[in-house]
Amino acid sequence: MDTSRTRCRVAGSAEAEEVAGLLDRFQREFDGPTPGAGRLAERVRTHVTTELSVFVLAGPEHVGVAQLRFRDHLFTARPVCLLEEFYVVPEQRGRGHGSEVLDAAMRVARQRGAATMELGTAFNDSAARAVYEKFGFTNLEREGRPETRMLYYEREL
Repeated sequence: MDTSRTRCRVAGSAEAEEVAGLLDRFQREFDGPTPGAGRLAERVRTHVTTELSVFVLAGPEHVGVAQLRFRDHLFTARPVCLLEEFYVVPEQRGRGHGSEVLDAAMRVARQRGAATMELGTAFNDSAARAVYEKFGFTNLEREGRPETRMLYYEREL
């Protein structure tokens, strides 16, 4: 399925290696944990075939990727989309690929009925924050209003 006018597409299981290669590179660039591209490809294939995730690829090949996950919202009875991963390779940044893949990801989320899209990003990742704000995402923490401060917690189980 082609989701943009030119270069973005939803990945099928046949593109698991491309998705995995990009996600592996993303984790390595930011010193994150990764089981390696081979194992990731197996997991990506499972996520695609079981619809646990939707992956949007920016083209041409090996440029960028977004991972979307959906959950039902109890109060609105509509899905909420989580932009779980978002990456453009360093040598392709600044060329509009990030904007294209984010725009395509938002279209996919709307097509699936999502009411909102949520994401988390590093405070010091000013480039990502600029793209998100350009697309109308709101930082829920308002300067001078400490009651709006949001924290995300994680615990290994």
